[in-house]
Amino acid sequence: MSLPELTTYTSKDLAALEIEQFESITEQCQFRYQLTEGELGWLDWIGRRYSIAEYIADNIDYETGLVTIDTWDLGRALSADGVDRAPCLAEDTQLQRLIWYIGPNEGED
Repeated sequence: MSLPELTTYTSKDLAALEIEQFESITEQCQFRYQLTEGELGWLDWIGRRYSIAEYIADNIDYETGLVTIDTWDLGRALSADGVDRAPCLAEDTQLQRLIWYIGPNEGED
């Protein structure tokens, strides 16, 4: 039995959506996001200084730039950092918009 293929989104896909429409993406719980050149630059620059960056680094295919996002795990990384967005990532990036929409997990595991 094979696992279902995850849906992949690009910056252009997310830019075409109103923030309220992100729910249709996050309700999938797991999906892929294609990092832009600028977002990859942020990841390279920030390194593993924050849990959110470490989470992305641990879940990226550097050959393709695709990061697999699990909304629960991403929220836990934000909670570990005590933030609601990725530090030092430009606010106008779609990755930042997506991370902010998912937000930190408020409850326990």
